[in-house]
Amino acid sequence: MWSSPRIRRIPLVIAFLIVLPILFLLYQESHSLRVSPFYNIRPVPKYRDGTRGSWVPAPERAEEADRWNQPGWCRPYSSPADGGPDEKDEENNIRRARLVASWEWVLEEGKPMRAWDAEAFIERALKSRGGVVVIGDSVAVQMLYGLETLLGTHHGEWPRTIAQDVKVDDKGMYLLSSTLTLEPANPLFEKLLAKPSLASVPRSRFYRPFLTSYRSDVLMDEVALNITMTKAGMTETLNPTHHISKGDWRQGLWNTSQQEGWPGELDTIVVLNSGPHWTTWPLYPATDEHVIRGYTATMSSVQEFFAVPPPMPIMAFFRATSAAHHNCNVHSSPVPANSTTASDPAPPGDKFGWHLFAIFNRIAQEFFSTPKMRYLDIWPMTAQRPDGHSGWHDDQHDCLHWCHPSVPEWWSRILWHTIVEEEL
Repeated sequence: MWSSPRIRRIPLVIAFLIVLPILFLLYQESHSLRVSPFYNIRPVPKYRDGTRGSWVPAPERAEEADRWNQPGWCRPYSSPADGGPDEKDEENNIRRARLVASWEWVLEEGKPMRAWDAEAFIERALKSRGGVVVIGDSVAVQMLYGLETLLGTHHGEWPRTIAQDVKVDDKGMYLLSSTLTLEPANPLFEKLLAKPSLASVPRSRFYRPFLTSYRSDVLMDEVALNITMTKAGMTETLNPTHHISKGDWRQGLWNTSQQEGWPGELDTIVVLNSGPHWTTWPLYPATDEHVIRGYTATMSSVQEFFAVPPPMPIMAFFRATSAAHHNCNVHSSPVPANSTTASDPAPPGDKFGWHLFAIFNRIAQEFFSTPKMRYLDIWPMTAQRPDGHSGWHDDQHDCLHWCHPSVPEWWSRILWHTIVEEEL
C-alpha cells in the first residue's frame, strides 16, 4: 500500500533538520577564517603620541651636553661628606651631564619623533599673535631654557638669530617674564619676511616676541592664593616658607590679544604647569587635604579662563607635573616603565610632599580634556628618569629639577612633534 506524499516527506524533513546545523557551523567557520584577521588588526591612530615611548641609549648625544655648556645644572649624585666631589667641581659636573644626556626618547614603535626645526618653529610661532607662551615655576623655566637653547640663544656670533628680554621684580631678584624676538640684523629675519607662507602675517608681527614666558609658581599672586586656601578650609594664616613668583600671565595674554590680528591667524600655543609649589612644605601650615582642594579650585579657575579666553585664538596645553624621585642618587640610568621606581617615584612621608604630584596630574587631566585645552602627559617619561635630576646641591640631593640637556629638552621636542604631527 502506497504511503501518502506527506508521510514520504517526513524523512526528508528530518534529514534536512539534521544537516542544516552542520552546514551552518561549516559556514561560520569558513567565514571566520576569512574575516577574523580584520577583527584582530589594531586601529591605527591618526596621530603618533609623542608622550608614549621609551628611553634608549644614544651615546652620540653626549656631545649635546658640551654644546649646551650648562654644567651648573648637573652635579654629581654623591655628597662631599660621602667622599663625592664638591658640587663646584666643573669637571665632574660635565662628566655627569654627558652621562645623563646620552639617552633619546623614541616613540612606541621605536621610531624617532618629528625632527626639531628651529626655523620652522619660529615660522609657526609668527603665524599667531602670541607665538608660544610658557607659564609655570622653576621646572617650567627649565623647559624654557631647553627651548631657548634649541632655538639658538647660546650659539653663533653676532648678529644672533634672536634677542632676549627679561623682566624681574622690584628687588631685581626674581624672574617675572622673558621674551624672545627675532633679531632684525640677522639674515633669518629677512628670509622669514620673504616667505610666501608668511605673506598674510602683518610686518609688525615680526618685531614682536615669538616666545614668551611667565614665572608663576602657583598661577596666581599671594592675595588670590590666600583667598583660595581659605576657601579650601584653612583657618590659620598662610605662611609660605619661601618666595612665590607671580608673573601676571593672564594680563600678559590679554595684552597680546590687543595686537593686530589677521585672516588665517593660527592659535597662540600656551604651555602651562603648576605643581611643585602646591605642597604642605611651601604652603605651611596647610594639610594635604587643604592643598588638594586649593589645587582643584585653581585648575577650575584656569580652565574657566581658557574656556572664555582673551579675544585671540588660543590652544592651551597643561603640561603634567614631572616626577620627583625619592633617593634619586642611587640611579645611574633610566628605569623600566613597570618598575616600582617609575610607578611610585615618591611615596608619602617626605617633607616636600612629592607624593601629591600624581594626584595633581589626575585633577589637571579632568579639566584639560577638550580640543582647545589639552593635557600633555609627560609624567611617564619623567618617572622613568630618576637618574636625570640635578644632583647634590646645598647639603641635599635635588631630586626635583633636572640636568641640562636631558628630560626638559624632550618636552620641547614633544611639543614640536605634536604641533607638526597634528598640523596645529
